[in-house]
Amino acid sequence: MTDAAYWRRVRTLFDAVCELPEAQWGQALRERCDAPDLVEEVLQLLQAQTGRLGRVDRMLASALVPELGVGQRLGPWRLTARIASGGMGTVFRAERDDGLYQRTVAIKLLHGLPGTDEVERLQAERQVLADLHLPGVARLYDGGTTPDGYPYLVMEYVDGLPLDRYCIRHAPDLRQRLRLFLEICAIVRSAHERLVLHCDLKPGNVLVRADGRPVLLDFGLARLLNDARERRQADYCTPAYASPELIAGRPVGVASDIYSLGVLLVELLCARPHARTPQDLQRAVVRPSAHAPADLRWRRALRGDLDAIAGKACALQVGDRYRSVEALMADVHRYLDCRPVKARAGGRGYRWARGARRNWRGLLAGASAFSLAALFVAGLVQARRQAEEEAAVARQVGDFMVGVFETADPFLRTERGEEQLSSRQLLDRAAQRIAQDLADAPAQRARMRAVLGTAYRNSGVSRQAELLLQQAHDGFMDPRVGRPADAAAVLAELSQQKTQDGNGVLGQALAERGLALLPRDRAVATRARLQDARGLALLNQQQYHRAEAAFDAAMALYAQLPADTVTTQKLTLSYNKGLMYLRWGRLAAAERELRHVLAGVGGRRTSMALAAEMRLAHVLREQGRFAQALPLLQAGMRHARELYGPENSFLRMQHDGLADLYRDLGDYAAAEQEFLQRQRLSARIDGVDSVEYSMGLFNYGELQQLRGQVVPAESLLRRAWEIRRDRLGERSPTTLRAESGLGALLRHQGRLDEAGRLLLHADEGLHEMLPLDAPGRIEARVNRIAWHVQKGDTGEAERLLATLGASIPGPLQLPLLRTRADLAERQGQGAAALALRRTALTYAHSQYGDARVETAVCRMELGETLLRLGHRPQALGMLQQAAPVLERLQVEGAPQRRRLAGLLALAQAR
Repeated sequence: MTDAAYWRRVRTLFDAVCELPEAQWGQALRERCDAPDLVEEVLQLLQAQTGRLGRVDRMLASALVPELGVGQRLGPWRLTARIASGGMGTVFRAERDDGLYQRTVAIKLLHGLPGTDEVERLQAERQVLADLHLPGVARLYDGGTTPDGYPYLVMEYVDGLPLDRYCIRHAPDLRQRLRLFLEICAIVRSAHERLVLHCDLKPGNVLVRADGRPVLLDFGLARLLNDARERRQADYCTPAYASPELIAGRPVGVASDIYSLGVLLVELLCARPHARTPQDLQRAVVRPSAHAPADLRWRRALRGDLDAIAGKACALQVGDRYRSVEALMADVHRYLDCRPVKARAGGRGYRWARGARRNWRGLLAGASAFSLAALFVAGLVQARRQAEEEAAVARQVGDFMVGVFETADPFLRTERGEEQLSSRQLLDRAAQRIAQDLADAPAQRARMRAVLGTAYRNSGVSRQAELLLQQAHDGFMDPRVGRPADAAAVLAELSQQKTQDGNGVLGQALAERGLALLPRDRAVATRARLQDARGLALLNQQQYHRAEAAFDAAMALYAQLPADTVTTQKLTLSYNKGLMYLRWGRLAAAERELRHVLAGVGGRRTSMALAAEMRLAHVLREQGRFAQALPLLQAGMRHARELYGPENSFLRMQHDGLADLYRDLGDYAAAEQEFLQRQRLSARIDGVDSVEYSMGLFNYGELQQLRGQVVPAESLLRRAWEIRRDRLGERSPTTLRAESGLGALLRHQGRLDEAGRLLLHADEGLHEMLPLDAPGRIEARVNRIAWHVQKGDTGEAERLLATLGASIPGPLQLPLLRTRADLAERQGQGAAALALRRTALTYAHSQYGDARVETAVCRMELGETLLRLGHRPQALGMLQQAAPVLERLQVEGAPQRRRLAGLLALAQAR
């Protein structure tokens, strides 16, 4: 008999007699079992103290281990290697083995929890962990139960070393260890902000990647498992790192994780484990300086501040610890910055010593003042020389600008006569002369490139803008110039340009690089612009809540500056918030912000006014106010040409807006002409391999799909996906959304195998990359559900439907209703299917009216369901109403027109 089988038998016998009087235990056991050793084992357990019976039961449950090994499968996963084993469970590396896509994961088989109620509760509570989307936290992808009923969790596989092994192998110094500890704390702090505790922080649950970045495993799992067993004891934690209240079974909170972080800090500082016996668990953790080896080279540095920080984190009483992880991090930062730490109650002498250590250069300068006095005259001479150089540079820049404009005459004499110079021509001439005319002034050359790069960006010429801005950044960071604050300002422009090109991930990284270059209490305006750029990058990734927070942070920074100096910047911020609310589906808020922008520009024809009018037209179109939207777009087209000439991004945006409007009006021919003009323009200003060009391809492909031209639609959507994959990578949310759209088109054509590969990959990726309420994530999930329904996999479709939240964006309500109706029909629920079809038609009619393809298709599907249920006259009426709309808007031979013709023939047959 295996150990697991033995303990299962013990558990069965224990449960059978535990409620009998003690005098009957022996007789009852001998009647049920003829093995004396088993009887004796159970009797010893039964004779344990009454207060410990619950713990005995848990010991028996946790001894039940699922018998699985390398090579076996769990659902679609094949176990490939055993990674680790502990009291909580056994961990395997596993690979996807169903041929749909490839992924390596870690699977944790949990020990115990065999009861049905407990497993169901665990399945419900693990959603908290699955929703924990934080950098540095290993993701929980999925879960289930083994054939024997034991739960398992499918988690992100992290290729790294446990914290203690990493420190042994790489031997970081003291400051490196403290910075690594701060990164760990930052991850824990972010989780605490989501109201999730870890409850089992230890070196084995901190993996450090090859790049030195930590990743936390099993976040919140110990709490989840303990709650699932309805236990107060800390069975699923490591006692050596657990807080006293967790060991004692008392309620735990943030302070419990802070205690565990304190023990980790002690081990990091001492470069060796902090072994604790059961008797030590209710005693104070030893000070790092006392625990460190005698030959540790930084042992003396542990005395004082670091001893105090570790002691406060590991205080036995909750009230004596740091109130938050943020407070613990702040004290570690103070130590690194040579500032007085709050954990150490030092007096005036202590504060003076820290100030002297922090400002030793200043004190040294004071002590050397007499020596430096001799250099004072030399300094004056140098200052005079620098002033002369600045004056020469100013003359040089002045000569440069005069050379660009040549004369005050705004006309250029050419072979064709007199032509007025456009702003684009002036920019081109200035950009050509920078390198040669300012060769001896690197700082001014960088500044002029920054100005011209911004001008190009505002004129909608992205490629030249990016080139000049990158050159300006490199110039400011040149050691000969050394102006990081100016470089940070350029990064704000570069970030917005990259986001505008569709790469929000890179845009966010550039904005955060810029923020890191700035001192915390200086350059307020530049910091605000970087927060604005960061908000735009997060908006591109559909992280609306974080984007809103970044925009609000920017507005708070602008509020610190004189109002008359940041008027334009505040209007830009309002425009960006309006764009965010538009994409978020909060149309009233979007209209409010955009009208505020238009009121602020006071009727002046600027790029800001053009963009705000175009976005306002989009809002009005989404609200069905077409008559108000069309004049805005037509006027915007005219003004964009007047202001910036025939080739600029504002003109492209107007073509986008008009194409969408004509499509919504049902004028597909006019919409196609706008798309074609848009693509010709984008090819010239962006390039045919740009993300912006792919945006037009995708939208044009969707128009062709509405018209029933599936072959050109597939070609356009596939090319859009390929461009984004090549430019942004296959895991970019922008790429994955195009992949999902292509998969949905292939599904409509019945190419289910190819569609499935695309839809599953896109859904998994967007589920990982985007927040829960992101429309792109929800759209990909709805597309995948529709594929499962079409395949007949109704169980998986129902499971995925249950993962959708209650808040579904308006544009996705209709496809979701149609998918749910398809599912009901697949399951033979005719009445439910009919009700859903009627609801879908009502919704389509309210949103689009009767003259749109979407409404006609819903009418046709309702007619088909009525026909199946035997309601022939009603079905015929619905089909006949749909026919003229589809015949007018779709090409002959379109799949939906062919389907309608077949249904009409059936409905009219006698």
